[in-house]
Amino acid sequence: MLSGTTTSTCRSTDSEAPTDHQADARRRNFLYQDGVVVSSVLRALDSLGLLDTGPGQQCGLPETGYLGVVRRCLASVGWFDGDAEPATWTPSGRAALRHRDHLVAAGRLLARFAGSAPDAWTTPWDAETSDAFSAAVGRFEEWHAGVEQDELVGACLEGALLVPVMLSLRADEGGDRLPRDVERFLALLGWVDAECRWTRKGRAFREFGDHFGLAGSYLPLLARLEELLRGELVVNPGDDAWHGERELHVWAGSAARRRYFADADPIFREMFAYGRPPAFIADMGCGDGSWLVHLHAMLGDSVRYVGIDAGPVALDAARRNLRAAGVRDPLLLPGDVGSPQELRARLAEHGLSIEDGLHIRSFADHGRVYRGGSPSDVPGTASGAYVAPDGTPLSAAEVEADLVAHLERWKPYIGKHGMVLVEAHSVPPHVASQHLGTLHAAAFDVYRGLAHQYPVEYSTFMTCCRRAGLTASSHVERRHPATRPFVAVSVNRLVCAQPNPLEVIQRRDRDGRPGAPAVAGQDLVTTARASDWRPEPGSDLDDGRGLHELLYFDGDLSQPRRWSAGATGVVVREVMAAINARAERARRGDVIRVLDYGAGTGLASIELSKVCIAQDLPERLAGLGIGFELHLVDLPTGWFAQGYELLKDVPWARFHSLRGEDGQFRGLLDVMAGDHVDVVMANMVFHLLREGPMRHAAASIADVLAPGGRLVFNAPDLGPATRNSVLFHDPNRLLRKHWLNALDAADPSDCPAPLRVAVARARSSERVNAQKRADRRILPTPQSIEGVVAALEPFMTGTSFGQTFELLAEENLATALVPSNQAEYLAEITDRTTREEVIRFIMRERVFPQLSKGPAGTGLGYNIEWKFGVFERL
Repeated sequence: MLSGTTTSTCRSTDSEAPTDHQADARRRNFLYQDGVVVSSVLRALDSLGLLDTGPGQQCGLPETGYLGVVRRCLASVGWFDGDAEPATWTPSGRAALRHRDHLVAAGRLLARFAGSAPDAWTTPWDAETSDAFSAAVGRFEEWHAGVEQDELVGACLEGALLVPVMLSLRADEGGDRLPRDVERFLALLGWVDAECRWTRKGRAFREFGDHFGLAGSYLPLLARLEELLRGELVVNPGDDAWHGERELHVWAGSAARRRYFADADPIFREMFAYGRPPAFIADMGCGDGSWLVHLHAMLGDSVRYVGIDAGPVALDAARRNLRAAGVRDPLLLPGDVGSPQELRARLAEHGLSIEDGLHIRSFADHGRVYRGGSPSDVPGTASGAYVAPDGTPLSAAEVEADLVAHLERWKPYIGKHGMVLVEAHSVPPHVASQHLGTLHAAAFDVYRGLAHQYPVEYSTFMTCCRRAGLTASSHVERRHPATRPFVAVSVNRLVCAQPNPLEVIQRRDRDGRPGAPAVAGQDLVTTARASDWRPEPGSDLDDGRGLHELLYFDGDLSQPRRWSAGATGVVVREVMAAINARAERARRGDVIRVLDYGAGTGLASIELSKVCIAQDLPERLAGLGIGFELHLVDLPTGWFAQGYELLKDVPWARFHSLRGEDGQFRGLLDVMAGDHVDVVMANMVFHLLREGPMRHAAASIADVLAPGGRLVFNAPDLGPATRNSVLFHDPNRLLRKHWLNALDAADPSDCPAPLRVAVARARSSERVNAQKRADRRILPTPQSIEGVVAALEPFMTGTSFGQTFELLAEENLATALVPSNQAEYLAEITDRTTREEVIRFIMRERVFPQLSKGPAGTGLGYNIEWKFGVFERL
């Protein structure tokens, strides 16, 4: 609580010109959190005599995991380069250390707020703390008046003052009585005016006050950082007596998570509208019960609500909030996210079977207690700094193996309904340092790392889920942010993977031989016609299998690769919404038709069929007397032949060739024998079409769509890319550029060995023809989303938008190595072995390093710009 001999009453004012300060407040609050931990780290290093050398030099300190956390923190703000030899301060770090005295003093002020008792922020400041705050305001005024300004340094200094001020204001029933030093400081920031009235800017920043609670709850831990680094103290995650203010942490944590609850709403709506609803929803790590309250407002008393948390403070808060929200008969239980077996026993005591519930949790899995696993079974790609229970460092492989083992412990209990996870992820320091103010990676990693928690990057997390036998429902996934080269928070429904998720409806093959059990209403699914396309007997599927394994791990239909699954999921989500809307208007005897344009190996149709099964679409439509057909359309190729092999036994799937017997392209209405369709989906197609073919495709799609019918598309190689992304084929364009540079080298003997051999074997007479083939395979200059929209506008109305998804470097390499891709794109090299050696060399030695260091670089690959469109037939 604030204290001071002189105070003034602070009110709100609306007299200033209306300005939107929300974006600035959000950005500054991220910086404030980073600033709090950075100034605390610098204080500790200064105390230990390490501020001149940096944490790369131990100077007699033991190699604890805590030291690794400190190094990562400073690397994440771009001030320390732990990869350099020797590890050292970066130029921006050395520039920041010119403000060393101010930064260390800010850390010392924060260390005064080390109390972890529940009344820590309601107790008035003592005289010494008030004097220290007054002196800190004076130092800030001095720094603020200086010529040299550094945004992150300013965030460190402001954050050190704002955290205690804003938390004390919160505890002081609204905080309208301000000590003069506080008023002086807030006026300097522009938060209050000369008459001590809160400005619009000040009110905007106060709305983000929950951020200050998270930083404040960890101040007791940060205050003892020196002891941790000296190896004199080890954090016990289950002991909240000294290293965290638990009540404040529950409040702040719930406030931080609450903004993501709405993102998960479609998951619950789908389950309760179309699936088999669970008997109860169990929120593990429920905090103050906010998510259960949110779900009760949406679902009512149709399901029972169970809250589980390891802390009694959280359970007490949840009990109060659930009671206030009118939740009927909630069940509150002690429990740990790492012990589903114990939860099973506790639920059984109340007559509930753990398998009958939907298990949900937010920001809980990375907070599990470390138990270990089998490091040899994981790639070890996480970049975090992790601390073992005894304080020693943990490797990435050890943490990933522990995560796999943790998820495997849950797998036996989620077979019926899966589980919904809102999870926070770490971000590699070299990426985080380029996006300061858009995330709080430095603060997050310090909070979690020192507290023995284990967040990993999004791609690493999803890899661990796959290795544990779980798969994500991509059509309901949400990621934050959606357009940057990192994922800070993801929302997913995870279900147990099945070897072939389509098996339940593959009742018979196209020759009529019996197979799996028939689905309900199978008589309403139109059977194959003689005109349906089939691949020629003995067709070569090598190329199709190559693409299929680029889209699915080891060809497993339950495990799509994330680079394409997320974007395909967006299309599937929109298509399912259109199907369900059409079903509500349909009459008995109608047939709902979906056309997959440019189906290839069937990725979009496979993913759509999986959701149809999950939503019980065949049974629902059968009950209404409505039929359903999925028409896959493409040119006859090895890719399409592979799609036929994968989907030929799906009862609603039918196949059509875009090429007629005369070799000419057929219009889609001709392909469909005059039948109109309700939805056309074009997954990864439009970027392959030049301006003229795109206009023809738009007209053909419009012809086959029924009035009001919908077109949904995505494309990963439509420009423009953003500053933080590249287009899907940009790496391949670089590949060809480097190859042509070698081919045109004045002295081929100067080329590296793989290129030298290929150049010697390449024939100059093939150059013109090879270039034409390459330009047909990948457009040398990508088409734009504006061009696609312009082609559609005469027939349809709609919107387009962009999102980004990570393409791993090795996945990009696999793309280039798909047999037909490489043979067409580097046609100058006729020998396949030589060609593949060239591709591997150029990609790994030239393309990957160039892109990974740029603004689109991620931890393991790069950020690909995808364009999406949802259009309706006029």
